[in-house]
Amino acid sequence: MTTTIVSRLREETAPFHDQIEQNPYAKAIMDKSLTLETYRMYLEKFYGFIVPSEKALSALPQWEERGFDIESRLKTPLLENDLEQLGLTKRQIEELPRCGNLPDVSTLPRALGYLYVLEGSTLGGQLITKQLKAILSIDPEVNGRYFNSYGAELRTKWSEFREFLLENVKEEEQEQVLTAAKETFILLDQWLKETHGSHAAVI
Repeated sequence: MTTTIVSRLREETAPFHDQIEQNPYAKAIMDKSLTLETYRMYLEKFYGFIVPSEKALSALPQWEERGFDIESRLKTPLLENDLEQLGLTKRQIEELPRCGNLPDVSTLPRALGYLYVLEGSTLGGQLITKQLKAILSIDPEVNGRYFNSYGAELRTKWSEFREFLLENVKEEEQEQVLTAAKETFILLDQWLKETHGSHAAVI
């Protein structure tokens, strides 16, 4: 029996998933030491990684050709909303540091590897949302929209993505998908651990 791309992704990226959960922001959420300022900085870091990645992702013509609504998956609007609700102006958001070392999403298989990481993170976002509500009284409909990405539609959105993966990744493309997923975990982890200016004093 051929191992599916979903099974391979789950198994082969597990160590990278475990590693990224050790970043200072995630640990602060789980041990309940997170402050509102650190939460804002966490979102800023995601913004700096996700915005340029999603621009490259959106440029691929295959989404429309294969009937996949990539626009509904983009996290940039959610991050912009949360950061504005936390007091940043549009200009301040635009001037946030951007990650220069990004995963290659220039082909559909590589883009799907990247998306596996980001779509998968929405599942963990449920737990993070509960923690944020308990620690900081964050409202998932107001300033906690990123981690609450799909709300009640979460399971449906994940199932749709999983099915798209199974239907659109050929056996000879699996390595591209896996490489991009691992790359995304590694580069995002590195970016989350980098410090910029005042961030160094807080983390």
